[in-house]
Amino acid sequence: METGGDKPLLAIVYSPRSRPWREIADTASDLCRLLWIVDESELGPKTRVLRKVGKVVNTEGLTPEELIHRVYAEHPDGITCYFDTDLHLQAWLASALGLPGTSIGAVARLNDKLLQREAMEAANVPIPRFSEVREDVDDEEIRRLCAAVSFPALLKPRNGTMCRGIYLVESEPELVRILNDVDHPSEMVLEERMEDLPPSEAPYADRVSIETIVSQGVFSHLGVTGLFPMAPPFRSSGGFFPAEIPPSEIPELFDLATATIKSLGSDFGCFRTEIKLTPQGRKIIEINGRPTGLTPTIVKLASGVPLLELGMRLALGEHIVIDGPVPCERIAYRFYREPPLTATKVLGIKGLDQLGKLAGVQEIDVQKETGDTVDWRNGSFDRVFQVTGTVSDYAELAEHYAACTADSYVTYEYEA
Repeated sequence: METGGDKPLLAIVYSPRSRPWREIADTASDLCRLLWIVDESELGPKTRVLRKVGKVVNTEGLTPEELIHRVYAEHPDGITCYFDTDLHLQAWLASALGLPGTSIGAVARLNDKLLQREAMEAANVPIPRFSEVREDVDDEEIRRLCAAVSFPALLKPRNGTMCRGIYLVESEPELVRILNDVDHPSEMVLEERMEDLPPSEAPYADRVSIETIVSQGVFSHLGVTGLFPMAPPFRSSGGFFPAEIPPSEIPELFDLATATIKSLGSDFGCFRTEIKLTPQGRKIIEINGRPTGLTPTIVKLASGVPLLELGMRLALGEHIVIDGPVPCERIAYRFYREPPLTATKVLGIKGLDQLGKLAGVQEIDVQKETGDTVDWRNGSFDRVFQVTGTVSDYAELAEHYAACTADSYVTYEYEA
C-alpha cells in the first residue's frame, strides 16, 4: 500500500485477536495510511510485518500520558479497532485526542454483560432475566440467585468474548458446583436459558443478528444475518447473509436493534445486535461494538457493500448513511467447525480438498494442525477450520451446510 502523506491517517488498536492484518491493510490501501497501536510483547514478530504497511506505536511499558503523547505526535485523523477487548483503549484515545469514537461509557456497557443488561432493562429493551453474582457465594447468595433466575440458566463471564466459558446450569447443586470452581464469581453473570422455538428442518438457529452503522445519530441497518445452530454448549458455528426472514418482519427487527444501541448511550460506531427468537417474543442476547469476524466478509460477498471500508470511513469522520436492507445478489455464508465437547487434541484433518471442490466454496481456512490441543471452554478461539462460500438460494445453503458438518474431516483424541 502507499505510504504517502496525502491520505488521512487511521490509527488501529491492534492485538493478536484482531482481524488479519493483511485484510485491514488491503481494505485501507486506496483510502488511508495506517498507524498500528500495539503491545509488541503480545504481538511478537508480526510487528515487523505491520511496519511494512504503516507505522507502529509500541504501547509496551508506556504510561497513559506517554501513550497519548506518542499517538498525538503522529496526528491521526481517526482511530478504530477489531476486537472487543481493544474497544476500551480505542475509546479512551479517541476521547483524549478529540477523534470520532464510541463513548467510554458506552464501551464499558458493550464489554460488560452485566452493565449491558442493566442498561437495556432500564430502557425496557426485552432481555432474559438475569442477576449479578456476588464475590462471596454463601448459602444466602445461592438462595438469592435461585430466586432471581429460574433453571435452566446460563452462567457467563461478564467480559466474555467468542463464546468462551459459558455454562449451562440445570439445578441449584450444579450452580453451587460451578461457582465453587470459578476463581472470581463476581466476574460472572447468571441469566435465564431462553426457550427455543420448535425445531425446523432448515439449518438455521432461532437467532439472528442485525448489522448497523451509526453515524451522527443516524442508524443504518444493513440487513439481517442468519445464524447456524450452535455447537454445544453455546459456541458459534457461523452464519449467512441475508437471513431468510419475511420482509414484513425486518422493520421490527431493525427497530429493536436501534432501541438496543440507544439504551447503551451510543450514537456512533459499528454494531452487531444478536436477537433470540423465542415463543415469548424477541429478546436481546447481546450486542457487540464492532463488526464481528463473520459479517464484513459475508455482507460483501452477498451484496457488494464493503462494511470494513465503511467502518474505516466512519472512523475518519465521514458521514455514512446506508438505506437497508441492502439488496443481495446471492447468499453468502461462513461456517465454523468447532471440536466436540470431550475432544482434547486434533489427531488428523483430511478430506477438506474435496469440500473445497463444492461449487460456491470460496475459501477453507484451517486454523488447527495435527497435534494441536482443543478445549470447548475456549469457545470460537479453538475452531478447527472455517468455510466461506456463496449459494444461489436457501436450498443450496442447506446442501453446503450438510457438506460442512460431515463427521469425516477431523479425528480427535478425547477425554479419558
